[in-house]
Amino acid sequence: KLLAYSSIENIGIICMGIGLGLIGLGNGNSLLTYLGFAAALLHTLNHALFKSSLFFLAGNVYHATHSLNMEQMGGLGKKMPWTCLFFLLSAVAICALPPMNGFVSEFLLYNGLFRWMQGASLTGAVGASFAILALVLIGGLAIICFTKVFGITFLGTARSQMHEVKEMPKIRLIPIAISLILMLSVGLCPWVYTFAM
Repeated sequence: KLLAYSSIENIGIICMGIGLGLIGLGNGNSLLTYLGFAAALLHTLNHALFKSSLFFLAGNVYHATHSLNMEQMGGLGKKMPWTCLFFLLSAVAICALPPMNGFVSEFLLYNGLFRWMQGASLTGAVGASFAILALVLIGGLAIICFTKVFGITFLGTARSQMHEVKEMPKIRLIPIAISLILMLSVGLCPWVYTFAM
């Protein structure tokens, strides 16, 4: 449920980028248009990558524990080290922290919002300020949320007796590894993807 609800936040970020692009179109500001639409398109790609990776990993955890209740878990990092590492990297991506892909699209959006605020009227500057504050709040809540999820699920000690938990076969980790390689490529070589937009 947590992963599904976090999609609403990311769709909100995509809509902010579309809105910024439309403001740029309306004002005849090509840079603002580019930043807004590029942020929206790139965040759509980013969301597809990190969210699919997180759902794969949640499926691996469910398959290993036969539970959807995070409060019953704990200490899975010792028994499922690859799943733990991949979940950590995917959480860094969804929280828009460097060097992962989520940082690039949100950076484009922040850049566009600050540029809009500089050249806008009072009403536009207030709107841009609220949008920036909303984006900061969204980022902070995402970091708190995924820090809690990672800590409860993978760190510490098990909080309930579960049957033998073990790492998934390598074949189930390959699609996640491919997603992570793509996420890192966006984060480390963003110009390749932003120029393609």
